[in-house]
Amino acid sequence: ILYANRKVLRFALLFFTAFVTIGAFSAWQDPSFIRGILGDAYVNMTEENIAKGDPFGVYKSENEFVMFLRIAWNNIRVTLMCFTMGLLFSVGTLYILFQNGLMLGAFEQMFFAHHLGLKFVLVVFIHGTLEISAIILAGGAGMVMGNSILFPRTFSRLESFKRGAKSGIKILISLIPVLCVAAFFEGYVTRHTEMPVWLSAIILLASLIFIVWYYILYPKKVYRNNPDLAAAFTQKK
Repeated sequence: ILYANRKVLRFALLFFTAFVTIGAFSAWQDPSFIRGILGDAYVNMTEENIAKGDPFGVYKSENEFVMFLRIAWNNIRVTLMCFTMGLLFSVGTLYILFQNGLMLGAFEQMFFAHHLGLKFVLVVFIHGTLEISAIILAGGAGMVMGNSILFPRTFSRLESFKRGAKSGIKILISLIPVLCVAAFFEGYVTRHTEMPVWLSAIILLASLIFIVWYYILYPKKVYRNNPDLAAAFTQKK
């Protein structure tokens, strides 16, 4: 399913990345843009933490377990919303990706503007690598479902929707453990902002390698090593 829908998933990645870039560029050109996207309260809190020498203090503001549960639920809620908005002919999913892309770009620029760009990557992407990847993949899953309504091919629209929804849901289910691990990292690991650079880099790279392997390389291998399954799936599509 992942390999067969690789073009849709690739589009979700490019679309999200484009709006991350737009968000960062807009925040660089106009610092007030950050407040418009993230809100005054959050920006004020972050700037206070930066002034106190603890720019990522927000990740230390709660008990680890409570934070893990809250983040896990929020992550699952956002990905579910990103997927289900695909029912609006994929437009709803694109809006969620657009919104989250702008937020991430503005959030990044806020730290880069204070010369904390490298620190931002090493701290936030400990959990962000898995979390952001999951949002993009959920967006792709939503578009798989939404596109099945728009482009039914030789099937009735209802039959095409059933097939698209089934494929999208399977992708979505695979993301739940990824989101839980991301929440664990954010609740228990990200708060240790002074950990060695090499340790942060290992966690970040291991997360990225897992995403690339499990969602890109392994599906390609399975698809090519199972020609009967691949042919049957292609016929269904």
